[in-house]
Amino acid sequence: MEKTEREGKGRLLPYWGRLSWKVRDWWTYQRIQQQIFFSMLLVSLLGTALLGSISYRISSRALEANYRLSHEYALKNSSKVLDMKLSPVIEMIRSFLYDPNLQHVLEDQTEDGRQSFAGTEQKLLKNVGERLTKQENSVNYVAFMDLYGHYYLLSNVNLGTYEFYRYYAEYNFLEELWSREARAANGREVFFGESVLGGIPSNGFSIVKYLNNPDTLEPMGYLVVDVNRRMLGNFLVTGNEGYETNEYLIADLRYGGDVVYANPGFAGSQAVLDEFCGGRQQRYLFTSVHNAVTGWELINVIERNELSAGSKLIRNTVFFCGGFLVILSFGLAMAISRTITRPLNQLEQVIEQVMEGERHITEEFDESEAGRIGRKFKEMVNTNLELSEYLLNARLKEREAELLLLQSQINPHFLYNTLDSLYCMAIIHGDDQIANMILALSDHFKLSLNKGKRFGTVADAVTQIEDYMKLQGMRFKERFKLSVEVDEDILQEEMLTFLLQPFVENAIYHGLEPKLGGGTIWVRGRRDGERLLFTVEDDGVGIEEMGKIDSGFGISNVRERIQLHYGEDYGLTVESEKGKGTKITMVLPLNKG
Repeated sequence: MEKTEREGKGRLLPYWGRLSWKVRDWWTYQRIQQQIFFSMLLVSLLGTALLGSISYRISSRALEANYRLSHEYALKNSSKVLDMKLSPVIEMIRSFLYDPNLQHVLEDQTEDGRQSFAGTEQKLLKNVGERLTKQENSVNYVAFMDLYGHYYLLSNVNLGTYEFYRYYAEYNFLEELWSREARAANGREVFFGESVLGGIPSNGFSIVKYLNNPDTLEPMGYLVVDVNRRMLGNFLVTGNEGYETNEYLIADLRYGGDVVYANPGFAGSQAVLDEFCGGRQQRYLFTSVHNAVTGWELINVIERNELSAGSKLIRNTVFFCGGFLVILSFGLAMAISRTITRPLNQLEQVIEQVMEGERHITEEFDESEAGRIGRKFKEMVNTNLELSEYLLNARLKEREAELLLLQSQINPHFLYNTLDSLYCMAIIHGDDQIANMILALSDHFKLSLNKGKRFGTVADAVTQIEDYMKLQGMRFKERFKLSVEVDEDILQEEMLTFLLQPFVENAIYHGLEPKLGGGTIWVRGRRDGERLLFTVEDDGVGIEEMGKIDSGFGISNVRERIQLHYGEDYGLTVESEKGKGTKITMVLPLNKG
C-alpha cells in the first residue's frame, strides 16, 4: 500500500522529483555495507572535485592579483610619462592666450558673413601657430577659430588645408560636438581620441581649448591642435613576461569607447575594448589606470586562459592525487563496512528469533555501537513481561476512573430530578420567584449533565451562562449585568463543556462582588480562521497578584482540560489591571470536538 501511494505521488512530480524518489528507493534497499562503501566513494569523489576546484580558483585569483598589481604600477608610470610628453604642447597652447596678435585677431571680429580670416590676420595667426608646429614635430595641424565662424588652419604636414576649407564652407563648427565640449570645459583643455577637424585626413588625436582672454576673462574663440598618434607609442612602460596575448591600449571612454592607440598588430582592440566597457570581462583580464590630464584610460589586457595555465597544472595535479586516494578508499571502505556490519548481522538474527517467539535472549554482543544496541535490545525483550503487567494494571485503573466518573454523573442527575419536583411544588404554592430560581438551577444542572457527554455546542455554553446569571441576578438583586456577543455562525460548533461558566463565576465572586455598586460581564465569541476565540471580561476590581492566578480562580483546571484534549497550541491568557477589571481570552480549535 505504501509503495502504491509513493508511485502515485511520483507520477505527479517533475522529472527530477521522480528521479530523487527512484534514487531514494534504490538506496533504501541496499545493505549497510554497500551504503557505507558508496558513501565513502562519493565523499572521496566530491572531496577531490571540491579541493581541485578551490585550489584552481585560489591560485587563479592569486595570479590575477599579482599580474594586476605589477601592470597597474607599469601603467601609472606610463601615465606620468604621457603627462610629461604632453606638457610642452599644453604649455605652448596656454602661452597663446597672452599673445597680443592672437587677442587682436580674435577679439576684433564681427558678424560679416565671411568664413576665413583676412590675409593680414592669417599671417598673424600663422606666426602664432608656427611657434608650436616648429617646436613639436608630432603636431599635424593647428586651427584657430573665433566666435563668429571665422577659421584658419596651419598644416605642419602640407596636406589637408583645401579639404578643411571646403568642408567648413558647408558646415558650422560651432554646432559640432567638440566645440560644445570645449565651451562646457570653459578654458580647460579637452582631449579627443580622434581628429575633430572635418575634411582633413589625419591619423591623430585632438586637443581643443576654448580661449578666454586672461585679462578680461571674456571668450575669444577656439584652438584645435591635431597631434600624431605615433607619439603615444613611445611612452608605454611595458614588461616582457613572455605572454603571447599581453597587449596595451589607450581608450577614450567618454564618447562610447574609442581606441586612441593600440599596440601594432593588435587587430581586435575595439572588440576587447567593447568587452571592457560592457563590464563582462569573461575572456580577458583587464588592468586600467585613469589619466587625469587627458581623461583617457590606459589599459593592459591578457587572455585569462593564458594567465591561468599554471593554475590548471595545480588543478590537474590535485585531481591526479585525488584519483589515487579514491582507489585507495575502495579497500578501506570494504574493510570498515565489514567491521561495522558484522554485529548488525548478529543483531538481525536475534530479532528474527524474537519474532519467532523467543523471549529470553542469551546472545552476547561486543563493545561496538551496534553491540551496545544489541544489549539494549536484549534488556528490552527481557523486561517485556514486566511492561505487559504494568500496562494491565494501568488499564484496570483506567476502568476504575471511568466508574468513578459515571458515579459523579449519576449524582447531578439525581439532583436535577429533585429540583424538578421542587419546581412543581413552588408552582402549586404560587411562589413564582422560587419557581424561577429552581427552573434556572434545574436548566443549569441539565446542561452540566449534558447526557454524560464531554462536548456541547457553543449555544449550550451561552445558555448555561445565561441560566447561571439568572440565579445570580436573583441573589444579588440584579446588581450585575451580562452582555453576550457571540457570532451566530459559531453557535452550532462543538467545544468541551464547562469552559466559559467558571470564568463568569470568577468574574462575579472575585471581580464584581468586592466592588461597590453594579458591574457588567461581557462574553464574546467569534471565528478566527481555523480557531474559535472567546473572551470573558468584567469591570471589577481586577487582580492584584498575577503570579497567584494558577493557584485559584479555576484557571489552572480549565487550562489543563484544554491542553490535554486539544494540545499545547491552545489555551487561555489572562489580562488584568487593578481597579479596572479582568479579561480572559480563550483559544480553541474549530470543529475538533
